[in-house]
Amino acid sequence: MDVLEPREEQVDELVAEFGDWAAGRGLEVDLFVVEAALDARVPHVEVLLLEWFPRKATLERPHWPGVLTTLHHWADFLTATRGDEEWNGGELHAAIDRSAPEFLARMADERNYGPAKFWATRMIEHGVDPEDEDDVRDFLLAVQAGAVEYDEDVLAEIMRRHADGGGADLLLPEFGGGAPGPLPPVPVPPDGELAALAEATGVVTRLRTLVAWVGAGRAVTTTKHLLVADARELAVLLGLDEPGAERARGSEDLPEVSLLVAWARAVRLVRVVKGRLVAVKSAAGLLDRPVELWWRAFEAYGGLGPEACAPASRHEAPSPLGLALREVLLDLWLGLYPAGGAPVPVELLAESAHHAVSAWFEVGGLPAGAREVMWRRDFAAVLGALAVLGVVELAVSADAEEHAEIIELSGNDDPDLTLARLTPLGRWAVQRALRAEGFDAPSVEEFAQFPLEEVCEAVEPCAPEVAEPVLAVWVAARDAGEAAAELAAFCVDGPSAEVRLLAWAALEHAGAPGAEQARRLRSAGVVPTEWPAVAS
Repeated sequence: MDVLEPREEQVDELVAEFGDWAAGRGLEVDLFVVEAALDARVPHVEVLLLEWFPRKATLERPHWPGVLTTLHHWADFLTATRGDEEWNGGELHAAIDRSAPEFLARMADERNYGPAKFWATRMIEHGVDPEDEDDVRDFLLAVQAGAVEYDEDVLAEIMRRHADGGGADLLLPEFGGGAPGPLPPVPVPPDGELAALAEATGVVTRLRTLVAWVGAGRAVTTTKHLLVADARELAVLLGLDEPGAERARGSEDLPEVSLLVAWARAVRLVRVVKGRLVAVKSAAGLLDRPVELWWRAFEAYGGLGPEACAPASRHEAPSPLGLALREVLLDLWLGLYPAGGAPVPVELLAESAHHAVSAWFEVGGLPAGAREVMWRRDFAAVLGALAVLGVVELAVSADAEEHAEIIELSGNDDPDLTLARLTPLGRWAVQRALRAEGFDAPSVEEFAQFPLEEVCEAVEPCAPEVAEPVLAVWVAARDAGEAAAELAAFCVDGPSAEVRLLAWAALEHAGAPGAEQARRLRSAGVVPTEWPAVAS
């Protein structure tokens, strides 16, 4: 029963009616609580108390019991005024009482906060008005500079939950959920190919060039940026700028240079000592180990934070996307990895990542249009850096059918038509990263040990270039005769036409026993004529 959603009345009218009703009876209520309940539009009071309020409502502790009291009065109001419209005050009272202890416990545990509430709470602690854009900008700059203390472990847990969807399965385990199954098998390059792949990436070339260019040292500003002339010189050396190009302000106007310097510092190839950027002598040998150098750059990128998203001006607050960069990257990995190297529309990746970290953009009162422009700009900067890193390849779709499909899937009439795909090196790195985050990302070889039904179900949505090698490895890990017999049985008894088709196609990897089983199935009339032919 949707006990918290208004029918045809406007929210403001309903809240005003409740306020008059309570005042006429001398009852003290907090109208914010009812406004929140109606605006949240959750169907059950338990969800409101155990999820919505802990995650979104910034209330001082003395006001927490007032939430429960107000909702009890709200239940009485509904019973008194809408008792003939399926409102059940008794059920509401019981649900509020059941939820009360857990509500108070969750309100006290900051891990249940959403990102916006976490930072709004920090702002209030520091006397910052969350609605004052200038105050918020100064506060975020202080956060970036490390001048604001906060519990990083708590924030990491908040962002993990938010990146996973922030839904009831995380905050309210009793409502469902559970551990996800394994991610689809994705082919990754063998170890022997990694050095050549890393050597060919733009980031390895740029980091080596930077260290060589730094030489005995280069002067930096108080904000640890290169001087304008040096930044231009390096940009030209890297092929990022034209010789003689004029820049109105400073090296911040060359975002790729600023990013590279910050990246090199994070990898610990260079550091700032007494106002000069100098090479770290102990890291010299790392430059000759391309795989290790590349992996360090991959790991360091997520920690760059706002430095990964250069602001349009020095007066702009740090990018909310940059503050949540690790969570954005995790969402990207989960969007790209299951595709196994097939292209994915950037429009869909951007939409998913924006949803995962949208609460960061609720802080500071920026207009919706400005937030969208900032998001698109910063997301494009992240994808560009990942292309330099060699994790993704980007290309603009020129296919009209693809355009129509992207428009349909995104609901955007003017979408970004860029496609992104993981490179072989990117698949190798993302698999390692997802495993480190606790995701089950089995290798193709590990999938070979799975039961045939699980393998076929896992590769069913994959592109043929992913599915075929997985099934080939599965067959190779078994006696050819036994594998062929199991595949043949699955061609008959498999749970769906799609997985039966996969089993049929896999018979060709079982050699002579596979060909024999294919002939037997054909003679029995089991195989439809449109199924792919298996060599006989």
